[in-house]
Amino acid sequence: MNIDKRIEYDKELLNILPDGVLVLNSDGEVTQLNQQAQTELHIKSFPDKSTQPLRIENIINLIYHKENILPVVMEGLRKGEQGYTLPEHIDIQEKNNYTQFPVNGRFVTVREDGELKGILFFFRNITVELTQEYILNTALQRTKIYPWYYDIARSEFTLDYRYFEHLGITPGMNNTLTMEEYVEMIHPDDRQAMADGFKIQLSGIETFEKPVPFRLHRGDGTWEWFEGQSTYIANVLGHPYRLVGICMSIQEYKDIENTLIEARKKAEESDKLKMAFLANMSHEIRTPLNAIVGFSDVIASTYYELSDEERADFVRLISINSEHLVRLIDDILDLSKIESNTIEFTFENYPLKSLLRDIEMEQVMKPVPGIEIKALLPDADTNVVTDATRLKQVICNLINNARKFTEKGHIHFGYTVDSNHADSVLIFVEDTGEGIPNECQKEIFDRFYKVNTFKQGTGLGLSICKTIVEHLQGEISVSSEPGKGSRFVVTLPLNIQREY
Repeated sequence: MNIDKRIEYDKELLNILPDGVLVLNSDGEVTQLNQQAQTELHIKSFPDKSTQPLRIENIINLIYHKENILPVVMEGLRKGEQGYTLPEHIDIQEKNNYTQFPVNGRFVTVREDGELKGILFFFRNITVELTQEYILNTALQRTKIYPWYYDIARSEFTLDYRYFEHLGITPGMNNTLTMEEYVEMIHPDDRQAMADGFKIQLSGIETFEKPVPFRLHRGDGTWEWFEGQSTYIANVLGHPYRLVGICMSIQEYKDIENTLIEARKKAEESDKLKMAFLANMSHEIRTPLNAIVGFSDVIASTYYELSDEERADFVRLISINSEHLVRLIDDILDLSKIESNTIEFTFENYPLKSLLRDIEMEQVMKPVPGIEIKALLPDADTNVVTDATRLKQVICNLINNARKFTEKGHIHFGYTVDSNHADSVLIFVEDTGEGIPNECQKEIFDRFYKVNTFKQGTGLGLSICKTIVEHLQGEISVSSEPGKGSRFVVTLPLNIQREY
């Protein structure tokens, strides 16, 4: 083969390569460059022999940590270095348009009897690779997806380092886990499904494309739900030699699913309670109404035949049932306002001590034999920004509720300033009644819920109290011991955060 054909052959061979290639002589002059290098470096045509030689330093800069290291690299190769691999995070800056792009690459020397004859420079523009890597890593981090592969020959998993950080466990060498270590992390109830999937993949006959949900034991001792999916890579004989896949944390979705299931159960239970409430409503209304009508008729028809004491008892019973009927209708009306979101609040700066004194005076007018109803108030008054009417409704509702469940002892109410939070006040109502079982205390504020179905009431009072307190930007809680009484506490801020 003559020289011209050899040169043409070498040129065609270089143009096939996907990387950019520069062929240099020992002085750093470019003797050849392939099509990819011309494209990347914006060189329109290679100069012929009659023009001034094209030197590498006139074509590119190698930018590393903002410095051009090309002169240092070339000097080292001339002094005897066999080659030089470009470090990570290095850029080529071409000198036609002065564009800059990240690269991987290597310089290789050609020597005869130790004498430098030429230098080959291979480089690859990795802008697209880095972009794709960044997009992939961003997607993986935002979605909690962790890639992995399983080396069948070594029986070893290699996992994304973020996987270990997420689980709070210590990785093995090079972020690896043995099959035994990984299986030990899987919940016993989920191991069989994982084993079935791996068995199909390892057979090499078919791929197992169905996602497998499973739980992993975290470093803090809790279990977390994941979903795994994999495929196999086969060799030329069709036998799998590696499994590759991803696993994604689905705990967030499981939590949402559980929340929705609980919400559905509560909705179903609420519907049942609402139906029971509607069925019971006619009875609840009819009972006090019958008493009012009945005793009124007795008084009207036998007024002169009754003694003063009998008339007083009948009037008292009419008054009690009238009050119960009013409370019943008030609860229904309040529920209607809450359901339609038309309940209104007017906030003003109000002295709390005066409010509770007024409630005490009203309660004293309705004494209950064997029960002391008393306000326990500090010496200093406390002002609170609230809707006094609605707050009074809550406190009276709690006191009236205590009346129903207390046969002897006391019903005390009052307030204290929270020592841990000087910007809050604690309003309490406590009694020595029958108390609330522990299993009922979580549901006591739900609508239509009644601890004792034989007691009068709609099962709405405490639910309405909770709704009102939340609108007042506070919290309501209960502590109780069956047979010893209950204590309800309303925590209110002294100044509300107004919405404009």
